[in-house]
Amino acid sequence: MAEAFSNKLARAVGVVSTSSAGSIGVTTNLITGISTTNVTVGDIVDNGQFIAGTKVSSIGVNSTTCDRDSTNTTAATSQSVKYLGLTSCYTSAASTKTILIGGTFANNTNSEVNVTVSVYDNSATSEVAIASKIPVPNGSSFVISDTGKTVLESLDAIRVYCDTANAIDVTLSILTGVS
Repeated sequence: MAEAFSNKLARAVGVVSTSSAGSIGVTTNLITGISTTNVTVGDIVDNGQFIAGTKVSSIGVNSTTCDRDSTNTTAATSQSVKYLGLTSCYTSAASTKTILIGGTFANNTNSEVNVTVSVYDNSATSEVAIASKIPVPNGSSFVISDTGKTVLESLDAIRVYCDTANAIDVTLSILTGVS
C-alpha cells in the first residue's frame, strides 16, 4: 500500500451524562446515589475527587465502580459527576500502520470546555491520554502538532472526550500506508 496523506473530520464531538447528588467515600472506587442512565463502561469520570482519566469499570444499581480510587480524604456527598463518552475519531485500517501528524480541536460553543485526546492500542487493549483535560476557551482551538508524531498500528484508534456535549470539532492529519 502506498503512503497517502488524509484528513479525518468529526463534527460536534462530546458525549456527556451528568448525575448530581453522588456520594464518594474515602479513597474508594465506588460512586453511589447517582443515575446511571446513558452511562457506559469505559466512560471517563469527570469529578474533582478522581484523577484525570479515571474510567467506569462497571455499572450497578444507582452506582458506578471506577478503575481507580478517589483521592479524597473525607467522604464527599452531593457530588456532581460527569461521565464523558468517547468519540472514536479515527481507527487505523487492519494490517497497516498509520502516523498521526497532528490535530486541531476547535471549541464551537460560547463557553470554555475541556478536551481529552487518547490513543487506544488495539494489540494491548489499553488506552492512554496524549492530552488530558486541556481547557479550550470559546472561540479558540487546541492543536497537537509539535508534540511529536504518534504511530498507530492495526486497528489502533484516536479517541476524543469532551466535558460538554457536542462542543468540539476535530480535524486530524493522518499519514496512512506506512511500512
